[in-house]
Order: sequence, then structure tokens, then C-alpha cells
Amino acid sequence: MGRTIIFVEASTTGAGACANELAHADGLHVALLTREPGRYGPEILSSVDMTLVCDTNDPFEVLNAVRDQSRSLDVAAVTTTADMYVPQAALAASLLNLPGLSYEAALSVRNKHRMRSALAEHAPEYNLPSVLAKSREDAIYGAARLGFPLVIKPQEENDGFGVRLINNQRQLEEYLEISLAWLRNGAEQEMPAGVLLEAYCSGPEFSVETIQYPGGGCQVIGVTTKEMVGLDRNYFVEAAHSFPYMGREAAVAMAATRRALAALNIDHGAAHTECRVCGTDVRIMEINPRLAGGKIGSHLIEMATGCSAVRAVLDAALGENIDWLPVRNRGAAIHFVFADTPGIFRGIENAAELLRMPGITRVSPIAKPGEHVCPPSSNRDYVAEILSAGRTATEARDRAKAAFTRIRLHIDSN
Repeated sequence: MGRTIIFVEASTTGAGACANELAHADGLHVALLTREPGRYGPEILSSVDMTLVCDTNDPFEVLNAVRDQSRSLDVAAVTTTADMYVPQAALAASLLNLPGLSYEAALSVRNKHRMRSALAEHAPEYNLPSVLAKSREDAIYGAARLGFPLVIKPQEENDGFGVRLINNQRQLEEYLEISLAWLRNGAEQEMPAGVLLEAYCSGPEFSVETIQYPGGGCQVIGVTTKEMVGLDRNYFVEAAHSFPYMGREAAVAMAATRRALAALNIDHGAAHTECRVCGTDVRIMEINPRLAGGKIGSHLIEMATGCSAVRAVLDAALGENIDWLPVRNRGAAIHFVFADTPGIFRGIENAAELLRMPGITRVSPIAKPGEHVCPPSSNRDYVAEILSAGRTATEARDRAKAAFTRIRLHIDSN
């Protein structure tokens, strides 16, 4: 077997399959390191050359597996498109002296409490006050210090699972009771003890998408808008995105992101930095050392710029040092669709009609037919998605929203 790229797990929402295709186009062989091959569908499994099974939640098992493969394979890169496996991939890449983020830097932002601590030390101007609560007493102290409303979340999760707006003592007590049952996250990794309380920050939320190649500076791909739903029920659910945002907040968000990433030594590969902006004041909500999810990294960026962000991730892992140079200037958007009431999802009734609307490029289910769906409490509750293109991000956003208002889901009541 020739030069091989090893992926430590893979995204199932678009970037994983796209990365495999691009790697093959480069003449690379693709190996997938996974703890559970059965969680992947044919889109991923049919596009890999080798499936290697080990406990990817154990960094040392990942190290041993990659070391073993390097004895017989010409390993050109070790990386991941899966949110929860960035530290493991970084550690394995360093073992083989391949390009990658440092393991310590990956850990410092993958854990939300560690990220807050690192920002407090190195870039406090972008931080929010926070308290790690490992007991009810810690939580009561934290709430007294931060005040209501506040935000509470697990330290290591994704898709917005477990993130709540807390307005009073009763809601705090109810959350703490529920959180006792959270022993493992969505990747079946053991949850660190304690939940994180953060001061609530108002203002519009954006994400800044960046790429950094070995030996190069931090390059901004663009800024993405974010529309939220569920706040009336104390949830933070991402409902829609558009790219690239060119408004007045973009410049300060980009500048803050560059400075924060440098301060925290996030100096390789893609990063998806979420922030709120009020005037010239920027507060970083999360730093994710990987490509943006929700079809932003795998679809919207390329639709708008003509350049593949997934390609950029591969290039960085392979040690390339190039410039991010868009070849077109357009806009793209996505709008997610949710269930209004609990029920059994049967499909989209009018997808063909929506695809005839201006700029609509994709209308597809996310939930499987026969799956139980309910009003959203996290990004895991998406039922369908609408993608759109336009001359600008605003036009693309408006087109996606127009289709969203007309979509008809077939959901049988329980």
C-alpha cells in the first residue's frame, strides 16, 4: 500500500466522506481508525481502504494502533474530521513527527473549563466569568457569584447537548438533578466531574472559520452567522447559518479570534471559534480546533468561495503551506428544520417543490423515516436541512428562510 492518511474517527455529516474522496483524488490510501465500524454508513465505509478497530476514546490505544500501522504503512498524515477526537489525532501525529496541533493545546480547548481557564490567563479580554461546579454547593456559590441568568453546560460534549439558560434557583436545582445521570458524552467518553457555569452574554453570535498551515500564519476563511431557537424553553439550538458575513462585527470578531488562537497555541489546521459581539466588545463562547460542522465546513464555504475547506484541512495535515485564496465571491446558507410536536418522522412532503425555488440547492432529511422526533433541545434534534446559494450571504439566507416557511414534514403523532 502507498502513502496513507489515517483518520481517527470521522464526521458523518459531510466532511468525513468528502475528506476520503479528496484523499483518494490525491492518490492517498485512506485508513479509518474507529472503535465501532457499525456506526458508519456506506458513505464512509465504502470510501476507506482500511478499517482499523481500537478504542479511539483511549489516547494510548490510538498511539499504539498508529505506531503499529506505521511499521508497515507509509503514513503521510494523521488527522480527524470528528469533533471529539482532535486530541487523540494530535497525539498520534506527534508520535510520527507529522504536522498537527499539539496535544496540550488540543486538550486546552476541547474541555470547556480548560478553555475558560486558558483564556482567563492568556486572553482575559475575550473571556467570560465562569465557575466549575462539582457539587450542589459549588453550583450555588457559582450562581451567587455570576448572577442570573447564567449558562450551564457539560465540560465535554458537542452539538449543544446539555447547554441551558438558567434564570433562577429552581431551574439550577432541576438541571443539577438531571446532569447526575450524564456519565458519558455522545462519543461514549467518560464525562469529567462537574458542570461549567458561565456568565450570560447577550448580543449576536458568529463563528470565525480559520485555517493554519505548518509554518504559516492564521488565515481567516470567513465569518458565519448563527440564528438560534429554543431560548423560550432555555435551550440554545442552532437553527440557521449563512456565509460569509461581511457586516461591521466581522472585523472585530476576526481580530479577536486571531489573537485568542495565538494566545492559546492553536496553531495548526482548521478552527471554528464561536463568539458574541457587542459593538467592539468580543466574548469568545467556544474554540473548536476543527472544521465547522453543520455543513458549514463541508458545504457552505465551498459554495460561497469555490474553495474546499476540507481540502485545506487535508493540506495542513500533509504539511502543505499555501494561501487560502477564494476563486468566487458568493453567499451560501443552511436552515435546519425541527419538529413542532413529538411524533414519528415519515419524510418531507414537498421537497421537489422547494427545490424549484430560487437558489435552493438541497432539501434532505436528517432523521431517518420511522425515527421518533421532538421539539429541539440540542443540535442533535435536526429533522431536515435546506441549503441555498445566492449572490450574497444575505440573499442565500433569505432564500433558505423562504423555503423553510414552506416545508411540510410528515410526522405521525405518538
